Amino acid sequence: MAQKDKLIFAPTYNEQGTIETLIAEILSLPVRSDLLFVDDNSTDGTTKYLLSVAATEPRVHVIVRPGKLGVGSAHKLAWLYARVHGYSSIVTLDADLSHDPQDVPRLFAELDAGADVAVGSRFCAGGRTDYKGWRRFLSQTANSLARLVLRLPVAEHTTALRAARLDRVPPGLVESVNANSYSFFMTCITRIAREGLIIKEIPIHFHDRARGSSKMPRAAVAQAIPAFLRLALNRRPVKPLGIPQGAERQCPACGTPYRTFVAPDELLCLQCMGTGLQGPCSP
Repeated sequence: MAQKDKLIFAPTYNEQGTIETLIAEILSLPVRSDLLFVDDNSTDGTTKYLLSVAATEPRVHVIVRPGKLGVGSAHKLAWLYARVHGYSSIVTLDADLSHDPQDVPRLFAELDAGADVAVGSRFCAGGRTDYKGWRRFLSQTANSLARLVLRLPVAEHTTALRAARLDRVPPGLVESVNANSYSFFMTCITRIAREGLIIKEIPIHFHDRARGSSKMPRAAVAQAIPAFLRLALNRRPVKPLGIPQGAERQCPACGTPYRTFVAPDELLCLQCMGTGLQGPCSP
C-alpha cells in the first residue's frame, strides 16, 4: 500500500485545546499520511488555526462547513473526499485525543495484513476505557446490546476509530448511510459486516478528554434507538448506491464536488447539506 495514498480524518468543532497537539502527533507518525479536517464552523479559533496550518503544510487539508451539520455527515464527507481525491485507505478518529494517534499505524498495519476494515476497540480482549459513571454504563450497555441483537463479528460498534481500504468497501456503502449524528457509527459498521468484508479489531485504551466537554447531545441517545431498531429488524445487506460521477457530483447550490446518493434518485451535498452555504476550504 503506497504511503502517499493514506488519509487520516478527524471532524472538528471547538477543539482549540487539543488540535495543535493532534496535528503535531499525526504529522510525526512513521506512517506518512495526508490529514483532512471537516470543521463545522468552530467558534473558539479552531477554524482559523486549521486554515493557517493548511496554508503552510501541504499534507493538511480543511473543509469548513457553514455550521454544526452532524458528526456522521462529516464522516461521510471524509469518505467521499477520499474517493474523489484518489486515496486508497482512510483512518478516522476523534480530534479530542480520546483516541491515541499512536494507534493509527496499528490500524494501517491490519489493512496491510489483509483486513478490509480495522476497528480500534475498547471492548475486545485487552481494550479499556477511561469513562466512568453514566457514560461508561451507556457505552458498555449500548455495545453489549448491539452484540446480543445484531450478531456482528465485532465487540465495538460505536467508535469512530476505524480504518478501511477503499478498494474493498463498495462506493456508496458508507457515504449513503441515512444518519448524520452518532447513530452513523453503528449503522456504518453493520453495513460493512453484512457486506461480508473482513473486519479486524485491535485493543485500544480510550482516554477521557482532558480538555473541554463531550459534544454528544442528549438527543443523540434518543435518535440512536430507532436506528438500532431498524438494523435489528431489517437484516438484509444494503445494496450500495455507488457515488455520483463527473458533473453529477457537483453541488448546484454551493459549487463543491461532494454530493452523494441518499436514495437511488436523490442526491445530497455533504459540504453544505442542502443549505447552499460554503465556508473557506484549503486545496
